[in-house]
Amino acid sequence: ERGWRLAILSNTDRDLIDASMDAIGVHFDLSIVAGEIGSYKPARRHWEVFRERVGGADAIQHVHVAQSIYHDIAPASELGIPSIWINRLEEPDDPLPSRTLMATTRLASTLDELVPAA
Repeated sequence: ERGWRLAILSNTDRDLIDASMDAIGVHFDLSIVAGEIGSYKPARRHWEVFRERVGGADAIQHVHVAQSIYHDIAPASELGIPSIWINRLEEPDDPLPSRTLMATTRLASTLDELVPAA
């Protein structure tokens, strides 16, 4: 409803991610899985493939949302991509993410704060 497009960058294979998407019932515009690209996060290949598939999207035009500092937030930060850390385990604060949330309940408004609509 807010115009955000959703993509998954996953360290799994196609069968598992397709089953997961079916189970949660949410449409994703793009999914990139390690089993197809031969790379596992925190390596940067997921983000490179993402940019290739969306036509070279600038880092400022998307936000990486994830639970893992090591696999997701740290590499996104190194690439200059705004990020939201979903800190479900109530770990100590970390300076890397652009924002930290304990759950996804405020995700949409937080995304809007980070990248206002054009």
